[in-house]
Amino acid sequence: MYVKATTADRVKSGRGLGVQLNQLFIGIYNVDGEYFAIGDVCPHMGGTLHHGWLDGCVISCPLHMWEFDVKTGKSVWPGDADLVTYPVKVEGEDILVDIESPPQNENQTS
Repeated sequence: MYVKATTADRVKSGRGLGVQLNQLFIGIYNVDGEYFAIGDVCPHMGGTLHHGWLDGCVISCPLHMWEFDVKTGKSVWPGDADLVTYPVKVEGEDILVDIESPPQNENQTS
């Protein structure tokens, strides 16, 4: 079930935006005009990832610099805690996120 998360003008290229959809905290990222959605809570100590630093497709947690690939949800560093990813589509200016699809990663935390 796709739901409207935000509009494209609110997620600038190279940036992220945090949203809450049905009690899920999701970070939406714009990487060169393509949008990705992952769980927005760092599994280490609960840092809000969209407040971190996006370098290419890697977001760094603002608390302890754990890193995640926003395209895949895979942990880059330290490499042992992947995040849930959510399908995204754009309709007009609206960014929609499918919050009811099965998680796209086998070994993830929410």
